[in-house]
Amino acid sequence: MRSTTAAIILLLSASSIAHAAESPSQPAEAQVRMAIADMKDAADNLDADRFMIWYSNSPTLTITFDGQTMRGWQHILDQQREWWRDKNAGISFSEQRPAEIVAQGTDVVTSIQWMTVGNRSEGGKPALLVITSVWRKLPEGWRIVLAHESLVP
Repeated sequence: MRSTTAAIILLLSASSIAHAAESPSQPAEAQVRMAIADMKDAADNLDADRFMIWYSNSPTLTITFDGQTMRGWQHILDQQREWWRDKNAGISFSEQRPAEIVAQGTDVVTSIQWMTVGNRSEGGKPALLVITSVWRKLPEGWRIVLAHESLVP
């Protein structure tokens, strides 16, 4: 289950709607919510490449999942592809409640998400995953620069 839930490390933690999520006329909260929705859609389709669009393509990108820290966009993308390689694994994601999004300044917001992650192939009870992300407004739009995900027993 750990590898399954790690698969969303980058959940909500992509980019058919990327252009909409980066519209300067929308408030930051609306733009980040649209990005989170696109990330969830990418996760539902186990599309690691689309999912990772919302992360800063930088060697300084840092994500900690359940005690394991990974650094660098390419390294994290490679790991995400590995987690999601079996398109028939039955991995599913569902939001438990709307994300909390809080402005931390002009170009920085934080998001907190509560997700249930299930995996038919591993059986058992779905796990609750809490995701905290720091988003920064970059020239290409809002991107996650730091994330922390924890499984809740």
